[in-house]
Amino acid sequence: MVCATFVLVCRERAVAQEFPPPGKMIDIGGRKLHLNCSGKGSPTVILVAGGGAFSIDWALVQPRVAETTRVCSYDRAGLAWSDVGPADETVEQTVSDLHTLLSKAGESGPFVLVGASVGGIYIQAYQRTYPDQIAALVFTNSSNRIGRLVNGKASLIWDMTEDQIRSAFPLSASDKGPAPTSEDDPFDRLPQNLRTVRLWLETKLWQRWEPTKESPDSTLSWRKEILTEFRETDTKEHPMGKLPVVVLSSEPAANVSAGHSHDAAAARLDFLSSNTAHITATGSGHEIHLYQPEAVVNAITRAVGAVRSGSPLSHR
Repeated sequence: MVCATFVLVCRERAVAQEFPPPGKMIDIGGRKLHLNCSGKGSPTVILVAGGGAFSIDWALVQPRVAETTRVCSYDRAGLAWSDVGPADETVEQTVSDLHTLLSKAGESGPFVLVGASVGGIYIQAYQRTYPDQIAALVFTNSSNRIGRLVNGKASLIWDMTEDQIRSAFPLSASDKGPAPTSEDDPFDRLPQNLRTVRLWLETKLWQRWEPTKESPDSTLSWRKEILTEFRETDTKEHPMGKLPVVVLSSEPAANVSAGHSHDAAAARLDFLSSNTAHITATGSGHEIHLYQPEAVVNAITRAVGAVRSGSPLSHR
């Protein structure tokens, strides 16, 4: 029997059949991305996950948001069910992919973009590229300190030169580590059935990842985007004007001096717009959408409400 000879292949096929994508696979031009939408109403909320995270990680948030408006989560190229692309996780490809995905899927703006962790970089770049499509932004522990280890020393990527970043690649084969065996904190907060799916997704990603072939492209792209954000807030008080911006963070709102510092990226989020509300998720871990999903739902609800009413957000 064929399956007796190719046990691993058959097992992977069986698992693939067991865990089909919950949403739709949308062709964006020779490759497909996974998009999962629910609910009705405007504005449409787009949930953008953090680095290496999946659309199902929004499972504690998306159903609640769908009760009052349309909401979509998706998987970037190379993650979960989405096909790989030529330059995965770079800002340029991510913005282009999302724009094409929404257009091909027939999802129309205005959009409220929600970015978790490094997803905050992507939603800022999207707003800069397609400002007429964006009604509001919501950041959840976004644009936090991103570092790289070079010659045994950890540095923030925006303090490093491009050559220093390139020197850290390719990575060592030992960086691959062991295969994942369970879904631990914070993903153990997901329902059991989704923890099983997530472990399968993580295992697939681990099997495909080759650290010795890892490119610096995504890190260089993030560095470029963060430096662009620094220049914007250095030269203009509120680069996004009066756009509704909700900043949800496990840290308190930044003061003015921190907002103009290059020691961090997250502090500047409080000063992107003159129409900003800061919500502190006290005691939360990094993935607020898993630790305190109600706080994320509240932040999104406030942004959607501001868009619908045309009224300013209440300040910090």
